Amino acid sequence: MVVTAPKHLRHSEIDRFVAARKDWIRAVRERLARARAGRDPAIFSLRPARIDLPAVGETWRVVHGQASGELCGQGPDTAELLLQLPANEPIEAVVWQLHGWLKNRARHALTPRIQALAQAHGMTYGRLSFRNQKSRWGSCSSKGNLSLNARLLFCSPEACRYVLIHELVHLEHPNHSPDFWQRVAELCPDYRRHMRELKTVWHRLPDWVTAS
Repeated sequence: MVVTAPKHLRHSEIDRFVAARKDWIRAVRERLARARAGRDPAIFSLRPARIDLPAVGETWRVVHGQASGELCGQGPDTAELLLQLPANEPIEAVVWQLHGWLKNRARHALTPRIQALAQAHGMTYGRLSFRNQKSRWGSCSSKGNLSLNARLLFCSPEACRYVLIHELVHLEHPNHSPDFWQRVAELCPDYRRHMRELKTVWHRLPDWVTAS
């Protein structure tokens, strides 16, 4: 467990804080342990055998032991998507390659979607970038540049679309004012439901996605 605290706090104060919440900490650890116990290791391990990307309806079979790269239609099923990774590299290198692949996949799959939404609603943005972020689904800068989290690929298509709309609306309303949310509701009436889903996705991400 990692505790983040202001620099001026004494260790004794931090210890008291943790001790006062020991029951809650134990309950959370037990809940996470139960969740991990029920997860498919083929998906959630640091060397996954399969990668499901619900936002774009893709399932990739991962083959360890060959040169890196993507293949389409090369497996027993002609529609199969294959991702090849070398087997003799350290796990850190494998995770690094998977992170890079995820960002490239997000760029390939989500760029045309946000372009279509922007065009349909008369919006114009600047640069578009993709990152593997730990706490934000997206952002819009004061210059109109958009940044999207590659982890959006693990959301439902509807929740992913909501995030794209959310960031595009910031081009018109660079805040979270009532006018902003009214515009979001016009383009995505069920946005509150999608916001609730997004809060749960963080806890369902594969281990290789969240590994540093």
